[in-house]
Amino acid sequence: MFRQILCVAVTLAAVQAHGTFTIMHSPESVTFHGNEEVCQSLLPEIFSLTLGYTTKMRGSWDGMRITNIFDLPEAVVGVAIEGVTSIEPPRGKHYPLIEDESEETTWQALSGRLEERDNSETVVRINTADGVDALGRSALGELKLKPVNVASLKTLSLENESDRKFLEEIQLLDAFTNKVLSGITIDDKTDLYWFVVSALSPVIDSHRDKPAAVKEALAILNDALSRLSNAFVDAYKGKVIIAVFTNDASHVRHTRAAGDGVGSRVDNITAQSSHKTVESTTEGKINRSTTESYERKPRVLQIKNKTINASKKYDATYPVMFNIFLWFGVAFVFSLIAICITIADMDPGRDSIIYRMTSNRMKKDN
Repeated sequence: MFRQILCVAVTLAAVQAHGTFTIMHSPESVTFHGNEEVCQSLLPEIFSLTLGYTTKMRGSWDGMRITNIFDLPEAVVGVAIEGVTSIEPPRGKHYPLIEDESEETTWQALSGRLEERDNSETVVRINTADGVDALGRSALGELKLKPVNVASLKTLSLENESDRKFLEEIQLLDAFTNKVLSGITIDDKTDLYWFVVSALSPVIDSHRDKPAAVKEALAILNDALSRLSNAFVDAYKGKVIIAVFTNDASHVRHTRAAGDGVGSRVDNITAQSSHKTVESTTEGKINRSTTESYERKPRVLQIKNKTINASKKYDATYPVMFNIFLWFGVAFVFSLIAICITIADMDPGRDSIIYRMTSNRMKKDN
């Protein structure tokens, strides 16, 4: 009996692999509150709502409130830290994150929604692991890396390959930060900037016996994120959402395996989403078309054996048909009232051509 309980507990821990979702900055028109956990698959919906887009929420989250719809953010800046579950950022509003999909799936859903609305919007994704040679000239202009200040390093070393790659990604992130003020043009279009940092996990793995090195790496990363946040806040004059979240790909894969093996029992207990992220078996890359078809499935409407009082599902054309019938009905009623009033005030002797024609014909006949 104890062994079965232990297996269930391990399975639940694997399925509910928690990361961290942090809002480093938001304008006064959008407030974040509470500490309710949020699924990563809901991040595209949350970011879209902050930009003023109408979305179909596949779940509920009460951690955000829009207080002024006439002063919404002009841009969203997202930073994905891969391979870790938390980076302990020094500032911002923190929420537990359920990593139910990969970072690339989240990016595709959000960028696809923005591109559907307007192809002229600025949508940029930067993976710092590609290096300056692969990126070359970015969307913000030519990148110039500053040399690493070796004297400031305490436990990290450029001779260590994982440390060197991590510091190179931080250099690249700082290079983008230096280009923000001069490279961004503010217009009436919404912008999306997406950064992916993946070199922190190898540093943690190579320094498991050196907590000081891991602590120094986290401090360096948090300082770089603070500089990046301040640059975007100054460029957009505060009208920007800046979010950082962690995503451990191994946990995402483990979640899929556990969900396939346990079945509906785990779904009912953990209240996880019924959709899954599908990956290609040949190249290991995400199959976008299959993912999108799964994403449109509704979520499980049972949480801890309690049924949610959810509304019925409407067709996508429901808002259009509703507005057509509504405004046609309003116009028809007012037109009918105007016609009735006009007929009631009509003078048959002067206003009606019927009476005039009849009167003239009678006189001519006589």
